[in-house]
Amino acid sequence: MPRMLEEILSTRIMVKGSMKKHAADKALNRMLDARQMGLKLIANVTYGYTAASFSGRMPCVEVADSIVGKARETLERAIKLISATREWRARVVYGATDSVFVLLKGASKEEAFRIGREICDRVTADNPKPIKLKFEKVYYPCILQTKNRYCGYMYETPDQTEPVYDAKGIETVRRDTCPAVAKVLEKSLSLLFSTFDLSQVKSYVQRQLTKLLDGHVSLQDHILAKEYRGRGKYRPSACVPALELARRGVATDPRAEPRPGERVPYVVVYGHPGQPLIQLVRPPLEVAKDPTLRLNGVYYITKQVLPALDRALSLLGVDVYQWYRDLPRVIRAPLPAIQETGDRKLKGTLGQYFATVHCPICNELTNEGLCSSCRGNPQLVATVLSRQIHDIESAHHSVTMLCHSCTRTPDPSIPHQCVSLDCPVLYRRLHTHHTLQTLPNLTRLLDHTTLSKSP
Repeated sequence: MPRMLEEILSTRIMVKGSMKKHAADKALNRMLDARQMGLKLIANVTYGYTAASFSGRMPCVEVADSIVGKARETLERAIKLISATREWRARVVYGATDSVFVLLKGASKEEAFRIGREICDRVTADNPKPIKLKFEKVYYPCILQTKNRYCGYMYETPDQTEPVYDAKGIETVRRDTCPAVAKVLEKSLSLLFSTFDLSQVKSYVQRQLTKLLDGHVSLQDHILAKEYRGRGKYRPSACVPALELARRGVATDPRAEPRPGERVPYVVVYGHPGQPLIQLVRPPLEVAKDPTLRLNGVYYITKQVLPALDRALSLLGVDVYQWYRDLPRVIRAPLPAIQETGDRKLKGTLGQYFATVHCPICNELTNEGLCSSCRGNPQLVATVLSRQIHDIESAHHSVTMLCHSCTRTPDPSIPHQCVSLDCPVLYRRLHTHHTLQTLPNLTRLLDHTTLSKSP
């Protein structure tokens, strides 16, 4: 077993070295990363086989306890050596089973590389073969939240000029949150690491929060996904989004229940005041097709974006919740508004029952379709309206043909049934479909303008 593990770990070190040499080739880098991860898992599983009880493949608790005990002893000896060497002025701030984070306060990047290599050489010499402490990288700067949760600007060689953002365990690399959280957090931390100016970070965060409250965001970036465990695995009173959507799907189609272990996507929308949060969960496609539904910006801000930012920036004494409270308050009508009409329930926004009072040419307020100044210039009106109609039809046609070529639909007139939530073209197609509903009004105005120009 020792010889097998030594060969596996040596091969992994060789693969990781090749990754650094071919960092520019992304395809090769991904393949090598998958291989080194596979070798790591094989080594971990070998330890797990020995640590298992009688049901394991190679049960031998003594070997497993010896591995853990020896690793801790080696780690404690390395920490003691680093702390005792005054010339390094180093302090170990984090130590895991096989790695240490060393703080070199006041040191430059070049000094950090030099001291790091000296530490590796001294610790390697202090341990018997084949134990070797390998120097991996310098974080400059770095945020260390808790165990296995950190991020920073990474330098792997002294001559590297441009840093690489690297993160482990935080929301930028996790799957249990929506992409918007990862993007806002990564951009905020990159701004902080690049400028060391919290005012710029605050300005960026507040801009993103305002966009979210105004609804000027991508639906695709706000899709959450949770694993569905099966109806029998939940308590009867459980309020779980994946279970709620599964119940709604089964109510209309018994075959619509997700498979156990499948990740169920959903978004959270606005509802009536006091409505339970579990009732605000919707499938992404339903929100994309229904213009009366709007993303719940307050939920995404208070439950998704701000907690992730707070875990990182609270270490600097920053209150991101105060940044949110400093934003101007805007009163918005709750959606959807429901009106009872006999046995039917009509839902929608006021915009669906009242025509717009803005001129489509100059956006001035008017009750007559076109404002008085634009009506006096029919050539301009005809040109602008024709251009708007052409742009809407061209956008719809290009997206439709793109979906047609991807799905290989025999007839372009057949409605596309693609429901791939990972495809950005899907959301563009639905958006152009909504925009297409404005064509009758624009065409009517254009016809009226053309007739008024005729002698």
